[in-house]
Amino acid sequence: MTLSRKILQKKLTVYIYITVLIFVILIARLFQLQVINAHEFRTQSEENRIRIISKEARRGDIISTDGKVLATSMPVFTISISHLTDRNKLQKVIENLVEILDDPNIDEEIINEKLKGHTRKFEPLEIVTLQWDEQGIETITRLEERRGDLPGVVIEEVPQRYYPFDSIAGHILGYVGQISQRELEIFQEHHYSLNDRIGKTGIERVAELREINGTPVGLRGKKGVQQVEVNAGNRPIRELVNIPSTPGNNVLLTLDIELQKVMETAMDEVIERVKKENPKAGAGGAVAIDIKTGAILAIASKPDMNPNDFVDGSFNEKRDYYNDPAIKPEFNRAVRGTYPPGSTFKMITLLAALEDKAVNLSDAVVCSGAYWRPPFIKCWGVHGRVDYHRALAVSCNTYVQNAAHLTGIDSIVSIGQQFGLGMKTGSPDILGEEAGILPSPEWKKAISDILVKRKFENRRDNIEKKYQTLRGEAKTFEEFQELDRQKDRELANLEAQYRIEYNFETNWHPFDTYNTSIGQGSVNLTVLQLANYTAAIANRGTRYVPYLIDKILSPQGDVVVDYEPEIAGVAEVSARTIEEVIEGMHDVARPGGTAYYLFREFPPHVTVAAKTGTAQTGRVGDDKRKDFHGVFVAFAPVDDPQIAFAGLIEYGRTGGGSAGYVAKAVFEEYFGLNKTELDEEMLMNLVE
Repeated sequence: MTLSRKILQKKLTVYIYITVLIFVILIARLFQLQVINAHEFRTQSEENRIRIISKEARRGDIISTDGKVLATSMPVFTISISHLTDRNKLQKVIENLVEILDDPNIDEEIINEKLKGHTRKFEPLEIVTLQWDEQGIETITRLEERRGDLPGVVIEEVPQRYYPFDSIAGHILGYVGQISQRELEIFQEHHYSLNDRIGKTGIERVAELREINGTPVGLRGKKGVQQVEVNAGNRPIRELVNIPSTPGNNVLLTLDIELQKVMETAMDEVIERVKKENPKAGAGGAVAIDIKTGAILAIASKPDMNPNDFVDGSFNEKRDYYNDPAIKPEFNRAVRGTYPPGSTFKMITLLAALEDKAVNLSDAVVCSGAYWRPPFIKCWGVHGRVDYHRALAVSCNTYVQNAAHLTGIDSIVSIGQQFGLGMKTGSPDILGEEAGILPSPEWKKAISDILVKRKFENRRDNIEKKYQTLRGEAKTFEEFQELDRQKDRELANLEAQYRIEYNFETNWHPFDTYNTSIGQGSVNLTVLQLANYTAAIANRGTRYVPYLIDKILSPQGDVVVDYEPEIAGVAEVSARTIEEVIEGMHDVARPGGTAYYLFREFPPHVTVAAKTGTAQTGRVGDDKRKDFHGVFVAFAPVDDPQIAFAGLIEYGRTGGGSAGYVAKAVFEEYFGLNKTELDEEMLMNLVE
């Protein structure tokens, strides 16, 4: 009995020690939490009950040079829902909200899925955006009337992008959209968040993040901040701090919206007329440039693209239109489309020939309807005796091809490059610009080397595969041997064909020069390049970098950045040579010229220099006898050039009969010739 009591006493002692040790540990832990780490945990507690909610900033406006707002931010209503701790109550709110909204695209399942993926429970989850129109206000009224049935539903007024002129200048303005994961990674240093809107294309993208000395000066504003206290359920219970957002800067463009509207209306009219003759028609591009600065006055692409469709929810209804691969409405044909320039390239050939003294003004050839050297490329007419100036006036292929033969392709390419052809214009305000192609012997060798090798490698692979299959079907050794001999013969023949074709395809031939000289063959240029090259001719060789952004203004209207014209290059061509080419272009718009009928009623002070172009499309399946693009370039006035134009109507057949009418409309608007009443200054000019 005594032994048992001793054992029990030892056990009790152990238990007491263990108990004391536990209490010591607990007390030590409490001391650490409440005394040693008190400040740290107090800070964490404060942070856990405080939430930061960002407030969207108003995006800056985009404004035309004549003061018209082209892109702005209009108020819209966002309907959001807060997380409720009572799940049944939340579900009832969702049911009521779906009933009131009465939107086929919003149901209970969609809202619940959104709530599941919404991790920032202290922020209301946006369910739908309503336009600030009669229908939107009616919906808001219904929601307010049943506010008692919608605890946790938040109605906010936020800015949404709006384009007052719809599709006018749509391609160049671009649009905004929700930032993608890829964009978040690219612009991570600029502190975008997942729900932010960002410029996707056009000026909206170009001017999104403009910076001067590291300071943002673009369209994007600075977000505001709201600091709120939340309860254990992460629901806001008190606002602590509210820092308002800062609007973005406004961007003033060089575009003249009235000129832009005239250009687009004329293009629509011409395209509708052309489509009656050729159903393939329906697209085109045009550009008007200030010759003295490089400022883009108007730039258009057809078919239309309306930026509003990408921000107001209309896209789903028009998805088929925008996804149609045949018309590609989002494709900016003025800067991304590359086309054979046709006869509008002839000024380059004649500049090179006269500058090299390969021809002179009195030299003449007899055009009998085709060039006399192989491959006897046809002229569009029979022009008889043609000299330098008349070659441009009547667009004689025969004269120009002979001039090219005399001067050579190297001089033509050199002059073309000096006038910016076959390369990007370098405009800082245009996205996705293509360089086009100005073919040369070096270019042909490089590109043909790749293409010919690839073609014959595919043929060789096909031969190898064919005999591999045949060998698998052979029954005897003799059949194997015969198949190997046949394969060797085919490969040897293929190698011989390859050497012949490689030498032919990679070498430059006289017909390549002839085709290039008249803007056919492999020459492919953008409409913007054509406009800028025409402006450089008018400017007597000085070529500017085309630009669209003139100034960046603060929300208060102060000038933040004022952009200056930039010279891209000066052509090394004598003044005499350029004057002679300008004289030939002037003849195009005078009696006997291919564009005289367009400008014959223009007053004497608005003299026009122009060039028409009819270009084979070069597209697979097109008829070389009747499928032509209509190309046209011009500038005015001849003696004191102000505006240059280039336009292309796909399948327009002739430049004068299609894009030429667009040029006429643009010049009439620019010089005020379409006004019913002439101002006093114009009347004085007419008298003079």
